[in-house]
Amino acid sequence: MQAGAPPVSRPPHFVQTAGAPVFIGQGNGALTCRCGQSELVRGYDPRAFLAVDFQCAACGAITTTPGLSALATPPTSIIPLERIGETSAHGTPIQAGAVLAGREEIDRLTMLYQPRQQPTPEMTVSAAFLDAMEADYDRLTGGLLAEHTAALNAADGGVAPGLKTHALLWALRTLRTDLGQPGWSCAGTDAYAVATAHIGAFRYFTDCWSHHPLFPMMAKAAADTGFSLHGLAPYAAAKALADSGNRVGFSVPQDGSERVRDFHIAIGPNERMACVIDVFDRFEWPNTPLPSAATVHAAVRERLEASKARVNLKHPGMLILSPGPFDTSLDQPTVDAIIDLMRTQGRRYRGLSGMGIILAKVKASWQPDTVAFGYTFYPLPNPRYTGAGVTQFSAGPL
Repeated sequence: MQAGAPPVSRPPHFVQTAGAPVFIGQGNGALTCRCGQSELVRGYDPRAFLAVDFQCAACGAITTTPGLSALATPPTSIIPLERIGETSAHGTPIQAGAVLAGREEIDRLTMLYQPRQQPTPEMTVSAAFLDAMEADYDRLTGGLLAEHTAALNAADGGVAPGLKTHALLWALRTLRTDLGQPGWSCAGTDAYAVATAHIGAFRYFTDCWSHHPLFPMMAKAAADTGFSLHGLAPYAAAKALADSGNRVGFSVPQDGSERVRDFHIAIGPNERMACVIDVFDRFEWPNTPLPSAATVHAAVRERLEASKARVNLKHPGMLILSPGPFDTSLDQPTVDAIIDLMRTQGRRYRGLSGMGIILAKVKASWQPDTVAFGYTFYPLPNPRYTGAGVTQFSAGPL
């Protein structure tokens, strides 16, 4: 294989000093200089050399290997390279699974694949703001706003008709109902607070992940749930774990579904730990009455037991509860239940690195149309975990 050699004024990563290749890899190809006189890498595998510059010993030209393609999954372990023009007189073996990448490429991948910070937690709910949300909905669903709005309008029954199937559109309609009327506040009633949480979660999702190469597939997965809090929970939890120092990643599905919702934490050169989102919807609004602490504990234990099929010693991972629109009075009982279960039952779940809960939060301000939105993430480690890798935990508001 022969790569192009665009003009490069900066120092290369490697300088070939003899006729022998700089590296001997595990691939089936060869990286050669365009002059045809030098084999730079024997056993070349493009996946093992990302944006690496080689200077030919014969003609002095620079050959640059390609960077990672947009839809490829980033490697879990990368050896960073600086531009020091390291010389090599003979071929250095490259072990299977090793990936060499230029520092600039690593910076590019970090910008592409890691979540961005929310520009501001403050959110002012106005007619123009809701119009913008509808436009985003229409764009991300491929023009289905009108069709879904008609389905929402046809929904009946219950306290919040349409919430289960078209959560974001329900939220937009709910907030428009009395928008601007005397005494109206976007967090003034339970329904308004839940609606505001949904549009806040949607904005958070687009703010933090819209740059990601897989975002169209993420959006399709979230759209299947109506952009509900449950549908957006994987991306909020992934950001929380990334902010704690973990290298999170999403994989392109192999089933042709074009939906990306599952994510993992890189825990080694070729190892990943699954992060499983569990829809913990038993106590979500508008369910009443509020349960006792004992009932919450029993429900959390039930979800822990149900996780065994997905998280175990053969498939180690972390379990994250998504409670949806959750009454704040249940936060502490749920966290207390997780703490107790990790302490007393952790030995029965040795493949479980930890258990947590991701909570969408709306904080009212003195202005009736303005709130602050964010997530609170409470992850608790399992002290009896014996699987591979370590997860970095950091609890609190994002």
